[in-house]
Amino acid sequence: MPEKGHEIPLRNSRKKWLSRLLRWSVSSICWISYIIYRGVVVGQIKFYPRKGKMIIHPRNIWTKRIALLLKILTLLCNYSFTEYLCMAFLPILPKKSESFFDNLIEAIAVQLSLWNTARLYSWLNSLSWNRSFVDRVNDVIRVNAHLNSILGPLSLDGISLLILYVVHLQFTLLQTINHSYIVPMLNTLLLGLICNVYVAYQMLLLSWIAAINHFLKDCQEEQEPNRKQRKKLLRLLRIYAKISNVHQDIKVLWLPVASMLFSNIVELVRNWSYIIEWIFFHRHKTVMQKWSFVFWRYLGSGFAPLLRMLLIGLCNDRLVQMQDFLNLQLLIIDLRHTKFKQLDGNFVSQLKNLQTCFDLQLRAQPIRNQIMSVNQECGCPFALDFFFCTVLNSISCVQYKMANGINSD
Repeated sequence: MPEKGHEIPLRNSRKKWLSRLLRWSVSSICWISYIIYRGVVVGQIKFYPRKGKMIIHPRNIWTKRIALLLKILTLLCNYSFTEYLCMAFLPILPKKSESFFDNLIEAIAVQLSLWNTARLYSWLNSLSWNRSFVDRVNDVIRVNAHLNSILGPLSLDGISLLILYVVHLQFTLLQTINHSYIVPMLNTLLLGLICNVYVAYQMLLLSWIAAINHFLKDCQEEQEPNRKQRKKLLRLLRIYAKISNVHQDIKVLWLPVASMLFSNIVELVRNWSYIIEWIFFHRHKTVMQKWSFVFWRYLGSGFAPLLRMLLIGLCNDRLVQMQDFLNLQLLIIDLRHTKFKQLDGNFVSQLKNLQTCFDLQLRAQPIRNQIMSVNQECGCPFALDFFFCTVLNSISCVQYKMANGINSD
């Protein structure tokens, strides 16, 4: 008995700690992304602290002009930008005939980087995209506040995902340092901003469904749920319908960005081919020389996109598990309708209607992480295929170079 008595305060202490961790992690991710977004001077999104929501607020015309002038001067003064453009459009004029293969792969990667950077920059400056983004963020804020008012402070679900995100963030910073040119550096920065916000949303989404699951589990332990619990159950099912609809709207903004994550495979193949080549075939180099070269040139760019894909895949698989568990718990509650009829007939009819809506939503628009298209789910199997595709193509590139005597020194 004393052991059970100690379990309750320990559980409450752990829940309070996880709640703070969720609040701090999500707040840190969002605020850092917001500060960088405002510092780069793109878009018209601004946080309105008095109302606690995002708004559309046009920037000062002189701020925009000065920022644009500085960006143009940076590109003009940076002679490597001209070299970067030449790499994209003149791969057929290599200095050496044997470097044609390297130049061709480099040109494809550069063209994709230029195209993706232009798309990201145009979206962030588009008024319609900014409005859609603001609406989605405010929807998430409202749902989070609503669930907090019903269930109390929400807790972080999956500390391992947060740890993986921190590791991914370190490699993303290293990837930014690895870039020798300003365009891929800008591409990494802008893509990282949107991905960071999406990861923060994923953390909140997992905490929402976990909180609903925890409440349903407590309801099942009660022999006769009271009126307050029954009313709360109906409200939570309505909120889940809102969560599902919000996720479908967010998916419209996310899918074009997710396609860029997949297009990173060209750069990944190039970077991993250099990593494999330097580690296994440059025998005249010392271990420290190999490690230093790989670390400062290719390590961040080789690992950051893979970890980002793995993180999204793990979040997706966790969402699938939690929704299956939620469906199972609602099925158990449905089987107990005979008891509920004695308590409140109106409650039973409303519950049946909401359960029907839940079943339809679960089949028609399940909460998943898609990539490239609505038909392609980005789970761990896809992340594993992505990894093996990268490794196999990288090995093929190295094999081609070795067979043709191409040296990447």
